[in-house]
Amino acid sequence: MPDDRSASTPGRRDPFAPLLENPLAALLRAHARAGAATHAVPTAGAPQAVTRYDDGRHRINLGSNNYLGLADDPRVIAAATAAVRRYGTSTSGSRVLNGTTRMHLELEEQLADHYGTEAAVLTSSGINANIALLSTVGSPGDVLLVDAHAHASVHAGAAASRGTVVRFRHNDLTSLRQRLDGLEPRAGAVVVVDGVYSMTGETAPLAEMALLCDRFGARLVVDEAHGLGVLGARGRGAVEQAGVLDRVDAVTVAFSKSLASIGGAVMTSRAAADGIRASAVPYVFSAANDPAAVGAALAALHVLRTEPDRMTRLRENGALLRTALARAGTPPMAGTGAVIAVGTGEAEATAAAWRLAFDAGVYCNAVAYPAVPRGKGVLRLSVMATHTGAQLQQAAGIIAAAVQHVQAEAPDAAAALV
Repeated sequence: MPDDRSASTPGRRDPFAPLLENPLAALLRAHARAGAATHAVPTAGAPQAVTRYDDGRHRINLGSNNYLGLADDPRVIAAATAAVRRYGTSTSGSRVLNGTTRMHLELEEQLADHYGTEAAVLTSSGINANIALLSTVGSPGDVLLVDAHAHASVHAGAAASRGTVVRFRHNDLTSLRQRLDGLEPRAGAVVVVDGVYSMTGETAPLAEMALLCDRFGARLVVDEAHGLGVLGARGRGAVEQAGVLDRVDAVTVAFSKSLASIGGAVMTSRAAADGIRASAVPYVFSAANDPAAVGAALAALHVLRTEPDRMTRLRENGALLRTALARAGTPPMAGTGAVIAVGTGEAEATAAAWRLAFDAGVYCNAVAYPAVPRGKGVLRLSVMATHTGAQLQQAAGIIAAAVQHVQAEAPDAAAALV
């Protein structure tokens, strides 16, 4: 298809220019041509602790969100297979038309029970859970106060609200308090944060934020995509770990992490859930979650709720990898849970360290701007309950050697970490 249609009309701007001239896209193309691409690396098998990649090599996989190691669990696979055999491969319609099955209702009931809320609403992805909720809250004159580092879907959902979006500095209680204090007296307020920040593993100071919300009469929404199955006594995330689950107005989750599936959900009051079902575009106008995904999520949630030892192993593995990295001379950023970030600095240094680790047998995620601030790139590592201690010790040595080699080659990159 032509890329220069607008050029045939002199003086008319090309509305596709932001796509065609995107500098990040150009950089990724250059990396691909040079054989140094760090993104969209194809695998040839399930995201196991050691995964087979498309080049035929097996690598220690520290780049998957398969936190509980259930993506290839025989029980989860059997549940997905049984769902397909009963309901077919697609719901072929939205939930409000023909797309609701008994499984959808059961999963909503189980999730609401797990979180102790009145209701849960399934969405086709974790991203759509945030968009479905946040796009339907707020009226003109109301304000959504969003952590600057919250997931992109949080910002997208908030931007779709009829309220005004105001950012506050990441995990900065003073910044949040000042913004709450500056609101018009009648303005409704919603504070929106990630329980666990996906690129760094930091947790939000939820106990203090809940106190601020109580003081200013604000609602509190927490994205627990990376907390579900990882933090809290029952795996309900940072909200449970901080002891504020009963003071949060809505929790969103993604199934693509601990629940080894695809989809998302909003846990909230029954009235709020009904409002989402009545008006949220991602619910009303999107095809319902496919049967295999719902069956898999149901089975994985059952494992999460009945096998707490799996969460214990996950947390022990996270602590082990953090300790091993520090002992190897590359201490990670502060954080808890399954996500561990090792600072690399500029984007070029991040890509170079990633390539060294990849070639040495470890897959992780190379994260640069805009996912993190400019010059604050990281290698994002995520552990699974199914990693062995030996695998994590080996991976820590490889990651540390890669980062240290790049920093020795480019001292300016190391300076950027400060």
